[in-house]
Amino acid sequence: MAFLIAMTPWHWLTAAVLLLVIEMMIGSYYLLWVSFSAFLTAVLQWMFGLEWGAQMIVFSLSSIFSVVAWYVYDKKRDKTSTRPTLNKRGHQYIGRTFQLSQPIINGVGKINVDDSSWKVKGADAAEGTAVRVKDIDGTVLIVESLGES
Repeated sequence: MAFLIAMTPWHWLTAAVLLLVIEMMIGSYYLLWVSFSAFLTAVLQWMFGLEWGAQMIVFSLSSIFSVVAWYVYDKKRDKTSTRPTLNKRGHQYIGRTFQLSQPIINGVGKINVDDSSWKVKGADAAEGTAVRVKDIDGTVLIVESLGES
């Protein structure tokens, strides 16, 4: 038990940093709060020279409190995205109108969108025809013809 009596703020700071590094690797947010508890214990140990028993109580209680508080907050917060199509690039184009850059022949053609070219499926249409994106199937946009532009 001699090593517990010799716990210094540096031990707690080291533990806090290690927990923070592990947290960055797994990304659960729970170890962030345990890391915070180790940091808090280091500060209190430095300021008041806590005995090892008091250090363990501070660390344990602050860890439990902070993890439970995070859990409650995480369950209550609104997790709906303000930008639901952010990482769904094709879904951003649904409802938009484009011009065919290559005609739709046998149900397949192409449109240019910004700096990229997208394969489209729809009724046969000539190059330059205005089309509206109705849906997406993998990386293929499903379009409907709006007529010649």
